[in-house]
Amino acid sequence: MERKIVEYNDNLELYVKQVSDIFDVSRIIDAPQERSQIINYYLMNKLTYRLGYNWEGFLHFGISYDGKYKKEDCKEHARIVERYIQATDAKNVLELGYGWGLNSAFLARRNPHVTFEAIDLSNKPLRRFAKIPNVRFHTGDYHDLSMFEDNSFDIAFVLEALCYSTNKVHVLREVKKKLRKDGLFIVIEGYQKDCAIPLSQSEDIAWKLISKGMAVEKIECLTDVENYMQQEYSIAEAEDLSQCILPSLDRQESRVRHYFRHPYYARAVNKLLPLDIVKNFAVVLLLATIVRRQVACYYLHVLRNDQ
Repeated sequence: MERKIVEYNDNLELYVKQVSDIFDVSRIIDAPQERSQIINYYLMNKLTYRLGYNWEGFLHFGISYDGKYKKEDCKEHARIVERYIQATDAKNVLELGYGWGLNSAFLARRNPHVTFEAIDLSNKPLRRFAKIPNVRFHTGDYHDLSMFEDNSFDIAFVLEALCYSTNKVHVLREVKKKLRKDGLFIVIEGYQKDCAIPLSQSEDIAWKLISKGMAVEKIECLTDVENYMQQEYSIAEAEDLSQCILPSLDRQESRVRHYFRHPYYARAVNKLLPLDIVKNFAVVLLLATIVRRQVACYYLHVLRNDQ
């Protein structure tokens, strides 16, 4: 049954209209998101992400357990990984999609006895990480991990980057080959909450804008991805962190409302800046509401290679 819009006392319909007044929505929604587009998106948005998300360079939301955003909350993803490193006495760790390298660098400095390898499609680590002795950054596609030895890692992790794969089963199998027996694959990612529930027109437009606005071809359904996971691993832990990212989302949304309230100004900005930059503003405006409506969710999965 379709959700009843009257049950939601929010601004989604207004927000979708504001986005439509400023952007060519079909141009964003219909654009393909292949490897070259993903690379270009991140190259174009280096400054945007630092200004809009976290100046240190974290490319993911903060996890705020107490409902209030704090700068340190962007480090919680790495702290989650660290807890498993310490609990399993891991010696070799692999990160997929390292962005600018902050998570692996943070972990490497705090765990000098652990060796870290990190791979990313296009980004280069920030210069200050080059001298950290126990981390190495590689350029490559995480669909092909042949540069690493099989059965060589105790833990692998990916933070808000698995969504860019259109063949997640293949990625899961590639990682599994590199993990030792009983090794862990830690995934923190966003998904569509329930594909069985039809979306309203506004929800459907908003969800497509969010996906393509982040250069993702399609954000898959939680149950579908969990089925992929269970083909290769046992799920040791699954935790819904959706409420924990809302403080980050609300903080970002408050920053772009002024932009959408002034369409003449916004259209002028759109003419000056590339679409790969300005389409992020639509994502920021819409995402908190979409999470609150439970169209989207945000999960931690810990997968065990026990086969």
